[in-house]
Amino acid sequence: MSGNNTVGFFLSLLFLISCDSFEYSPNQVYDKTSKVALNAKNLELLYSLPQDDTVTIAFVGDSQRFYDELDLFIDTVNNIAAVDFVLLAGDISDFGLLEEFELINAMLERLQKPYLGVVGNHDVVARGEEVFERMFGPLNFSFHYGGVKFVAHNTNGKEYFTGNVPDLKWLGRQLTRSDTSKYLVTVSHVPPFSSDFDEKLIDGYTNLLHESPGLLVSLHGHIHTHKDGYPYNDGVRYMTTHSFDKRSFVLLRIYNGQIDYRLIDY
Repeated sequence: MSGNNTVGFFLSLLFLISCDSFEYSPNQVYDKTSKVALNAKNLELLYSLPQDDTVTIAFVGDSQRFYDELDLFIDTVNNIAAVDFVLLAGDISDFGLLEEFELINAMLERLQKPYLGVVGNHDVVARGEEVFERMFGPLNFSFHYGGVKFVAHNTNGKEYFTGNVPDLKWLGRQLTRSDTSKYLVTVSHVPPFSSDFDEKLIDGYTNLLHESPGLLVSLHGHIHTHKDGYPYNDGVRYMTTHSFDKRSFVLLRIYNGQIDYRLIDY
């Protein structure tokens, strides 16, 4: 290699480094710009904002690689003043890569509302579980808001083959009401009527929800389309939401123990 060519090569290499143009390693869990504990931080923000007697949620799932649609979703939600928070029902990423999570979150930061992420099956592939836990927080968590206890949990059992996802013991302990939260809402990615739910745990899971007084609805993503009904004829209402590519989401309202919703197209 001639002297001029050598100089040119190293100048090009320095340019690539300065522009952060190298691809992320699929094994990378964080970098110097990675966000940490987003769910906890967004809950702090949520609790700091004024509340009224209605809980209004923009409920959507499966952002994956639908970046253009995510941008439109954000613009739409920012124009709905009544929204209290955004609930992302899993599959934030497609391949569980840090680069994906960071790209999606950089877009989500344009939201003028708090946003909470629930883990999806695509989020736990590769080292995605570690990325999600560091960036968003625990895979199983609960919080209280507006007289409702929300119980978010990992139902991506087919990704583990351990027979303990979802964690029914943890879930059973969480499905309790209090004087301030008389109602319950569960939220996870894979619904029990999906083939990607651990079939050995379906009965235990659905029975647990059936036996939980005050449970208003069980919310899910994963199937990429909106459904609302009682698939087990046991009084438990299950609702799924559209994936981002459908350009539609559920605007869910909870008031005095009642639920209503409408689909918002964008």
